[in-house]
Amino acid sequence: MTENPSPLIALPHRALIGLTGPDWGVFLGGQTTINAEAIFAAVADGTHKPLYYGAFLTPQGKLSADFFLHPRGPEEVWIEIAADGRDDLFNRLNMFKLRAKVALSKPDATVFASIGAGDLPDPRQADLFRHYGDDDATGDIADYVDFRLTHGLADPGFDFPKDYLYPIDINLDLIDAIDFKKGCFVGQETTSRMKRRGKIKNRLIPLIHTSTFAFGAEVLLGDRRAGEVLASRNGRSLALMRLDRLDGALLTVDAETVELAPPDWLRPYLVWTE
Repeated sequence: MTENPSPLIALPHRALIGLTGPDWGVFLGGQTTINAEAIFAAVADGTHKPLYYGAFLTPQGKLSADFFLHPRGPEEVWIEIAADGRDDLFNRLNMFKLRAKVALSKPDATVFASIGAGDLPDPRQADLFRHYGDDDATGDIADYVDFRLTHGLADPGFDFPKDYLYPIDINLDLIDAIDFKKGCFVGQETTSRMKRRGKIKNRLIPLIHTSTFAFGAEVLLGDRRAGEVLASRNGRSLALMRLDRLDGALLTVDAETVELAPPDWLRPYLVWTE
């Protein structure tokens, strides 16, 4: 068992894929939004981070799966993704590896999160951590969900279905989960075009309120649609909001007043807060 200073929260909806071999960097570079080749080089010279965050996209640029990449050695990485999408992604990677010198596996380690301190720093937020192992869970997943909703962190596949949104919709471009300067990757054309426009139409923003809302519940500005709820619990929600309808006027969901509550890291990117 690994010592961990904060409770370990088991995430049964997340699972792992292992890649071994000298070509994993080049191979993943063409499949994902992050610069896997640069990460491979960083692993080789010992300057890599414990975790990286990125996404697999559809050819149309929709978010197929988010993932964490955990280097475990010069020729080994683990990919953490949504558990219900592991088999599909495993088969997709096997199909596209062709002559690449990589081998795939399905590690059976449990995925854990911890808040405040832990093993592997989550690149999305300073107080969040990951851990992979066979330890016993000592924390409550509700605490993890509440933390995410407060800090504006989506959990694709848990909060909303795959292929439902674009990665920029949930702010992946703001947390270094998309490298716009690297070579081509699946879904790049649409993603780059959205970024080049200079004005993003939608952003994932936390809300605070009283009730708990259903997935897809409309956020209204008067009688106009201003967004939709993606995840909701205990008076907090994540909503995909139209930035052109956030002018400080009254927002409602199911006739209940709601308030925008962007975390500090997100505020500089929202025009209405400036």
